[in-house]
Amino acid sequence: MTEQKVEEREIPAGALEFAPQPGDYFAEVLREHDVDIAFGVHGGDLWFIVDPMSRAGIKIITVHHEQTAVYAAEAYAKVTGKPGVVFVDTGPGSANIASGLQQAHLSCSPVVVISGGPIVGHDRAYTIQPTNTEHMYSHITKWTQRITYPHQVKRILTKALKDCQTYPKGPVVVEFPLFALNGPIPPPSLNTLFAQHSLYLDKWRGDETSAPLPQTQGDPAAVERIVKRIYEAKNPLIFAGDGVHWSRASSELVEFAELGQVPCAGRRIARGAIPEVHPLFFTSRIHAQAFAECDLLVLIGMKMGFFDGNFAAGWPKAIQINESEDHIFTFVNTELALVGTPKLVLRQMIDCARANNLKPPAERAEWVSKLQDMHRAAEERLMARAEKYKDYKPVHHGWLCKAIWDACEELHGGMNRVMIDGYTISSFVPPFIKARYSGQVMDASEQAGVGHGIGMAIGAALGDPEAKKHPIVSLMGDAGMGNSAMDIETAVRFELPIVFVVTNNDGWLGGMKAHYYGKNWEVLGEQDRPYGQCFIPDIKYEKLSEVFSCHGEYVAEPSEFRPALERAFSAAEGGKPAVVNVIVDPTLVNLATYSNPGYPALWAHIPWKELPKRGKALRRFCLGQLVPLFPFDQYGIPPVEPPDPWEPISEEEMMP
Repeated sequence: MTEQKVEEREIPAGALEFAPQPGDYFAEVLREHDVDIAFGVHGGDLWFIVDPMSRAGIKIITVHHEQTAVYAAEAYAKVTGKPGVVFVDTGPGSANIASGLQQAHLSCSPVVVISGGPIVGHDRAYTIQPTNTEHMYSHITKWTQRITYPHQVKRILTKALKDCQTYPKGPVVVEFPLFALNGPIPPPSLNTLFAQHSLYLDKWRGDETSAPLPQTQGDPAAVERIVKRIYEAKNPLIFAGDGVHWSRASSELVEFAELGQVPCAGRRIARGAIPEVHPLFFTSRIHAQAFAECDLLVLIGMKMGFFDGNFAAGWPKAIQINESEDHIFTFVNTELALVGTPKLVLRQMIDCARANNLKPPAERAEWVSKLQDMHRAAEERLMARAEKYKDYKPVHHGWLCKAIWDACEELHGGMNRVMIDGYTISSFVPPFIKARYSGQVMDASEQAGVGHGIGMAIGAALGDPEAKKHPIVSLMGDAGMGNSAMDIETAVRFELPIVFVVTNNDGWLGGMKAHYYGKNWEVLGEQDRPYGQCFIPDIKYEKLSEVFSCHGEYVAEPSEFRPALERAFSAAEGGKPAVVNVIVDPTLVNLATYSNPGYPALWAHIPWKELPKRGKALRRFCLGQLVPLFPFDQYGIPPVEPPDPWEPISEEEMMP
């Protein structure tokens, strides 16, 4: 038999491969919407989508765990204002995004997830990698949709990219079944009333297709009432929330605050919308004092929840301004409310004040001066408190947080983005940071989880072209580090300027041991000692440098920290991520556990006689004095002074 050789150039496209094929549609729509990066973990049912994305110029960031991909996409969206795009495989891949997806939902971040799904016809059967994102995630997304026919792709994905950016923003999941789209493109059929790409228009908004829908102004009459009310108030305050960040309203916020001489603070992602070195900024440390004298609180773009003063309990009478009716909250004592985009409404407010030649009342200067005095006094108290522990060993969280921000100020002008990921450090560090721009400080929102800091740092670094000038600082607890540390390799692979500072106190809520369980976990059963609920002590996280070729530092002495941090910053500026492992005092805990009675109530099942002394003091104060839950007086147990949460626990206090 004579062998016949065929010239490959003579083989027509589509003869020996699927071309064109439905995966191309995903890439086309993403590029149409200016998507240039996507995060995820690929698999068999994704290659026909991910490979065309890469060939279309979209950078593919392959991570170690799918939750990291969603955390990264969320932070990337917060930095750039563009949707974060995620791709995950069916079954375990789609299941692994749950934590990240819920965080994106709670933080109202625009994320689109493209997920594989089970084979058509295998529903309600034990097929390979079964999943159902619509059932799993309908309550933590704007919507989820299964695509079973190629000509649905462009319309559904276009709608996902539009809807995720509509305020309040949020995640959308698009799922496709395994093998349903892997193959050649079928001709239009009755499935779509004979139409190719049914109900889809190419670039339906022309050059603005990728942008969020236009922002909306507020009702002019309502704007005028609000402005006049603010100028009439003696002691007004402004709280700027998420909507100020997403609408990019920082300059308008500062301009209106200066025009009316209204003190202002940013909340969560909007921290820094008014720079926290501005004379009109007031710190969270004086909120209680300020609210006690405030006669009008202006909430702009605020998403109110438990962490906002327990749903604004006891807050002053307010004006609410928000882009979404859903975020005008009925549990807030409200004088006036207005629906409109913060950026445009603030511009209307500025124009109204100027047009009417409004001037703040004479006593406004006294109000501003009083808050500035409060601010300075609070700052002095905080710094003095931190300095008290500068030589304390193991390293004290309070002093450590001061040292971190001092370095950021002195080395990078306070411009570093900060990811907060750790139970104890999340309460110590916020007052030390002086944010200069919105989106500078990120956390887990109401999710209040751990493990997000590595993914969010990756997304922020990829979204911020200036990051090498002032590296990302990711403040990790050791529990969060254990949750997601393998993705430090992702940061190394892409040469991202990130410094991971690990506060190592031996694991999940390690400080609770000294408060409630005793020096040697005596409250637990014998079978669960000696480690109890902690990890092996003194894990060498800095040794990840040997595994991933990142930079590593180990810190046990306070005097070692600043030089170690400077070396870490230097490495990060050169494109080598760094891990700084700091051995911190294991008896310190989140400060809220001392002031909120709900926390001691979580351990109220532990017998009183077995409680360590610090735990007894907390139960007596919180559940006997703040909230009289137990009859301590009946048993002759006297009231106590509230324990100091900054003060480490002695061995004597760890005993019953």
